[in-house]
Amino acid sequence: MTVPILAGDSITLSLGGRAILQSAYFDAVPGAITALVGRSGCGKTTFFKVLIGERRADGGHVRWHGVRLSRPRLATLARDGLFYHPDRAWLARHLSFNEHMSMSRDVNWETAVDAFGAGRWLAQKVGTLSEGELRLTELAFGFALQPNVAVLDEPFRGLEPLHRDQVARGLRDLADRGTAILYADHDVESVRQTAERLFSMESGATRMVEGFKARPVHEWYHAWPR
Repeated sequence: MTVPILAGDSITLSLGGRAILQSAYFDAVPGAITALVGRSGCGKTTFFKVLIGERRADGGHVRWHGVRLSRPRLATLARDGLFYHPDRAWLARHLSFNEHMSMSRDVNWETAVDAFGAGRWLAQKVGTLSEGELRLTELAFGFALQPNVAVLDEPFRGLEPLHRDQVARGLRDLADRGTAILYADHDVESVRQTAERLFSMESGATRMVEGFKARPVHEWYHAWPR
């Protein structure tokens, strides 16, 4: 059995007296793309922040390469091969991608840029890129770091079809190289196109949706044990 590179097990978290996460489980498996779906506000982004160490859970634990972490920290996980893409722009707007690349040595930029079709915008300032161009550029940056696991918060949000397909191809290329990819998104067609495994979240709890590609979409969200 393949040991997940990153897993959150029985995670609980309450904020302001309200339960946000309730015994939630999610994991990233090498070479596979795993998606997490759920209504807006159900706790997906909070769960990701617990996994990468940006927020501390009340209960449960995070495992990294099968080892239980007392408290995950993003800086440490990043050094060990984790790439986190938040649901907001994060590259410096006043720099071009070429200028970002010049700050990192011994990185395979050419392969990454080709995988996400970002070569057309290398000389442009990040702040001048469209949302889709920026997303592809940011993902290319993360891909170039050759991560063991990529945690992506809504990578398909707001993208036009051409950019959405390019992101899908880039993620598939990354997974084929052995990277464990997990992402949360609302784009049903992109989930069908890219994911091999699917988890659903409702009211802060998670479950795996078996055979999701053959199921109607409402069952992804509503096929919960009563």
